[in-house]
Amino acid sequence: MNVAVDCHMVASPHPGDAGNARYAVALTRALQATGEPEDRVTALVTNTDAAREVGPGVAPVLVSDSAPLRLTRDAGRALRSVRADAAVFSYVAPPRPVCPTLLAVHDPTFLTNPEWLDRRSRVILGTLGTRSARRARAVLALSDTAKADICAALALDPARVHVVSPYAAPAFAPAGGAAERVLARWALDRYVVTVGDIGPRKNLASLAAAVGMLGDPSIELVVVGRAGVDAEEILASTRARWLGPVTDAELADLYRAAAVTAHPARYEGFGLTVLEALACASPVVAAATGALPEVVGDAGILVAPDPPSIAEGLRAALEPATAARLRDAGPARAARYSRRTMGEAAWRAVRAATA
Repeated sequence: MNVAVDCHMVASPHPGDAGNARYAVALTRALQATGEPEDRVTALVTNTDAAREVGPGVAPVLVSDSAPLRLTRDAGRALRSVRADAAVFSYVAPPRPVCPTLLAVHDPTFLTNPEWLDRRSRVILGTLGTRSARRARAVLALSDTAKADICAALALDPARVHVVSPYAAPAFAPAGGAAERVLARWALDRYVVTVGDIGPRKNLASLAAAVGMLGDPSIELVVVGRAGVDAEEILASTRARWLGPVTDAELADLYRAAAVTAHPARYEGFGLTVLEALACASPVVAAATGALPEVVGDAGILVAPDPPSIAEGLRAALEPATAARLRDAGPARAARYSRRTMGEAAWRAVRAATA
């Protein structure tokens, strides 16, 4: 069987694509690693940088970086040229698919909380995304929580929705020397780090207020990620230090050296950055919202997404004995999500969709 995965977001310079791109890369690699000898994996990419990033063994096919051209013209041509038996797209699929289509939907917030998105995304996802999900042979959700929420928001039969969770890339693992590298690179010593595209959903203002409530001027709030909706206004109101996007190696060091990784998002369909932090043995404080409790389990501290509750969680995580317990628990928790578990779940979904 030949499965094609739309990886157009990989190596894209546009904001808001980071999580989708990471999932697409993880999915292609997981399918490649766990398929039968006769199975093949193809990646639809927009440039040679993306082709290199999806990894060896995955055949790349170039498509336009223009969404209308890619979806209405190039995707169909590419799928025919490789004789794809199935294809996986994220959120929006070609209107006239040439093979069974599976659609990855990370979360349903484009319907439940459209105010968190820019106008263009609201229009595209609210119309084309909804149509694509209802027309797809199968939908991929990233967690059990997201599956239930997607089914409710889109009125989908749960039998058509398969949970295919991502995993932390190999770069995210415990390693020595991180504190020294972070100090040399950014002059950071004691800090709370939060990671993700900057926008209303990430609840950055509440986190900044919580850090202020600690009353410890030696603790700095550090933000990593791309600018999203209202990013300039959000950052201006927090006095956080924004590092912008960083490499995976740099991000892993920032997790390892952090006093705490905080993720007080109002909703997540999975929470890959939290999983990466756990894999790096960072103490984690996360909001008890969406799928975050499902991912974190008892390896982190779960809090309500308001400043006093977040501050209480941060204080607990900064306590040395608790921090040591969380650092020990994180990698084992993260190991529950692996390339093999993702690939096997994805192949089950593909084979069910093409049966």
